[in-house]
Amino acid sequence: MAPRKRRAPAPAPADYQSITVALSPGTEQPSGSHQKEPLTAAAPARLWPSAAERGQHVDRAIVNNAELHANSQNILTMIRAARPKNTTSAYEPKQEEFRRFCKRKQYQDGETVREDKLLLFLVEEVVHRPLRSRSRKAAEDIPLSETRLSWRSVRSYITAITDLYRAQKALGMNTYPSPREDNAREYIKSLQRRDAEQQKANYADKGRDTLLDGYSEEDLKRIAGELWGRTAQSAECHLRTLVDLLLGHYMLTRGGDRRALEISDLFTFEFAGEGPTRCMPLIITTRAGKQNQHGRLETASALRSRDPLICVLGAIAFYLLFRWDLTNEPFPEFENRAQWYDIRLLKSTDASPTSEFAYNSQRDWVIKAFAYAGIQSIKKTHVGRSSGAKTAELKGISEAQIQRAGRWNQEQMVGCYLNSLSRKFMRTMAGHPAQMGCFEIRRARIPPPGSLLPLIWPDLNRWAGKFGPGPGQVNDLAAAGFTTLLFYLREVILQDSALLMRQFPDCAVWSHPVFQHKDYAPYAGRVLALIEEDERPTELAILTQALPALTDYLKMAEARREAQMTELSAALTAEIRTAKEQLAGAYQSSLQTFLTESVFQLKSATRPVPVPAPAPALASTPLVPLPQRLGEVVAEGEGSVYGSAPLLSVSRSASPGAAGLAEEHSLEAGAEAGVEPPRYRMSRAVKTVRDLWARVDRWPPGRPFDYGTRQPVGESMASRPSGRSAVVFLTARSHPGDPASCPVAANKRGIGHASPYIDSNSWPLGS
Repeated sequence: MAPRKRRAPAPAPADYQSITVALSPGTEQPSGSHQKEPLTAAAPARLWPSAAERGQHVDRAIVNNAELHANSQNILTMIRAARPKNTTSAYEPKQEEFRRFCKRKQYQDGETVREDKLLLFLVEEVVHRPLRSRSRKAAEDIPLSETRLSWRSVRSYITAITDLYRAQKALGMNTYPSPREDNAREYIKSLQRRDAEQQKANYADKGRDTLLDGYSEEDLKRIAGELWGRTAQSAECHLRTLVDLLLGHYMLTRGGDRRALEISDLFTFEFAGEGPTRCMPLIITTRAGKQNQHGRLETASALRSRDPLICVLGAIAFYLLFRWDLTNEPFPEFENRAQWYDIRLLKSTDASPTSEFAYNSQRDWVIKAFAYAGIQSIKKTHVGRSSGAKTAELKGISEAQIQRAGRWNQEQMVGCYLNSLSRKFMRTMAGHPAQMGCFEIRRARIPPPGSLLPLIWPDLNRWAGKFGPGPGQVNDLAAAGFTTLLFYLREVILQDSALLMRQFPDCAVWSHPVFQHKDYAPYAGRVLALIEEDERPTELAILTQALPALTDYLKMAEARREAQMTELSAALTAEIRTAKEQLAGAYQSSLQTFLTESVFQLKSATRPVPVPAPAPALASTPLVPLPQRLGEVVAEGEGSVYGSAPLLSVSRSASPGAAGLAEEHSLEAGAEAGVEPPRYRMSRAVKTVRDLWARVDRWPPGRPFDYGTRQPVGESMASRPSGRSAVVFLTARSHPGDPASCPVAANKRGIGHASPYIDSNSWPLGS
C-alpha cells in the first residue's frame, strides 16, 4: 500500500515557533519529495493568553463601560439643565411621589419604571385621590372629599413617570418597554368619559371656555379706563398691567411670553400704502416660549388703534416715559449690546431692569384689573390670548388670519420665509377697515412741534442716525429698530395725551416737563379742535369702506391698464426698431443702386461720340422761336393724355455753344411774341420704327416734320392744323441723314434691326 500524501505546511505566523518532528524508522518520505531534511510543522507558542493579558482586557472593559456610563450621565444632566423651569417644576414632584410609592411597596427592582407598576400607582395614588383645593369648575355645594383629579392631571402624571423611564433607559438601568403603551392610553380615554359624567353630575359651570368666559371689546375699554383712572397712585404698576393686557389682546401672546419680553425684541418700520396716515406698527420677536424650545423665530405685531384708550403703542409709550423720565431708572445705553439687550419690557417695581416679572405678581394685578371693571374670567394671565381670538372671530376675521396671528401650528413657509404679520387681523383689531389703504388716525394729522419732541427721553437725541451700515455708524439692527420705535413713540405720546389728559387729569404722567411747556397747550388745543369736528374719512377711505368690491375692481383695472400700456409700449418700441432697421436697409440698398447707375452713366457720357458735319441749312437758318425749331409728330385720332407737361428730347450737338445760344434766342423770341408753348400728347399708334417710317413720306433735312399733316412745319406755329392728338419733336441736330440709307426704310423689318442704327445716331423717340 502506497504511503499517504501530506499537505505542505502553511507559513507559520510571526508568534508561532517552528518545531522539528522526526519520522519513525522505516517510514518512507512522500513520493515526489526531494527533501532529505526532517519534516517541519508550525505550532503555536501558547494556546491561551496569559493572566496578565487577561487582567489588561478586563481593566480595558471596565474603563470603557465607565466612560460610556459617565457620558450618558453627562448628556442626561445637560438635557435636564436645558429643560424649561416650568417643565422641571411640574415633573419632579410627581416623580418623587412614584419613588415613595415604590419604596413603600418594597419592589425587588426598586423604582424601575414598568407599565404595570405605573398603572397601579395611578389607581392607588392619583385617580381616586380627592383634590387638595376646590376646582374652579366645580359647584360650590359639592364637598371637597367628593372631588377627583381630572383626566388631564392624570395624563400629566403619566408624562412625568415616562420621563423618569427615559432617564433610566439612557443610563442602562431599565430594559423594559415604554410604560406609555396601549393600556395607559386606553385608561386615559376611560377617565375622559368619567370626567364628562362627573361634570354633569357636579353641575359644573357650562359657561366656561365660551364667549362668556373672558371679556368683550367694551369690557376691555372699561378695564383700560379703570387702570388709567388709578394712575394717580402706583402709576407704574397700573400702566404695566395695561401694557400686559393689551399685548395679550392685540398680539395673542401667552403670559409667560410677555414676562420674558425684552426691549431689544421690539422694533418698527413703515408699512407703505396703508392709508393717509403714516403706519408704523409695533413688532415683537420671540425665540423662546412654551411651544418654542429650539430658538425658532416668531413674530407678533399690532397697529396703532383709533381709540387712544386701548392703543397698545400708546400704553407702551406712556409706560416707558414714566419709567425712564419720572423714576430713577436710567435711559438705556445703546453703545454696547450688553448694556441694554437684557432690559425687560415688564419689570417689578423698584427691581432691577433686567429682572423678570414674577408670575404671581402678574396674575394678582390681572385679577385686580378685572375686579376694577367687574369682569369675571376663569383664565387670568392667559385671558388675552383666548379673548383676543374670540373678538377677532366676531369681527369677521378669517380663521387663517387668526391662526397666523396667534402662531398656532405655523407651517414651514411661515416660520422660515414669511414674517407672519397678518395685515387684516391687525387692521381690524385696531378699529380700522380690513381693506388696505384705509389706515387713518385723526389725531395724527397735526404733527407735534419740534420744540416738544426733544423733551421726551432727552438722551435719545444723541442716537439719531447713529446706527446703520455707513461709515462712522454702529451696525446693530436691533438698536436701529428700537430707536426708530422710540422716535415714533414721541409723536404718539404728544398726540394721545391731548385726549387722555382731558379724560384723566389726575394721572401722574402729566407731571412730565413736556406737558408744562408753553408750546404744548396750543398744540393740544389744535388736536382737540380737530377731534371735535365731524369725523369724515378721506374720499378714498370712504370709497374703500362703502364699495370694497368696486375699489378692488378699480385697483385691478388700473393695474391691468398699466400692464397693457407697458405691453403696448414694448410692442411699439419693437415695431419702431424693426421699421428703422428696414428703412436703414432700404436706404442702403437704394443708395448703392443709385451710385451704381451714376457711375454707369458717367462712364457712358465719357465715351467718344462721332460729330457730324454742320448742315448748311442750320447755319443759314435764322433764329426762330422754340416751337418753330422743333418737329411735331401727330397721330391721327389715336392718343391718350399722360401728362400736361411738354415732352422734350434734346440730342447732343456738335456745337454746344452755338446750339445753346440759338435755343436761348428762340426762347426769348417766343416769349416776346406771346406764343404759348403747346401741350403735347403721345401717340399710342407709333410703337415701332416701322410705324414711324410708314408715316413719313419725306423728311427735309434740318426741318421739323408734322406727321399729322404729313407736311414740314411752317415758319409759324399758327399754321399748325387743329385737332392733332400727338406731336413728336425732333431737332435738326437729331437728323439721321438720308432716310433711304436707314435699314428700316429699306427693309421694313422693325425695331429689332433698327435699334443699333438708332443708338449710333442718338435718335430720341418722343413716343
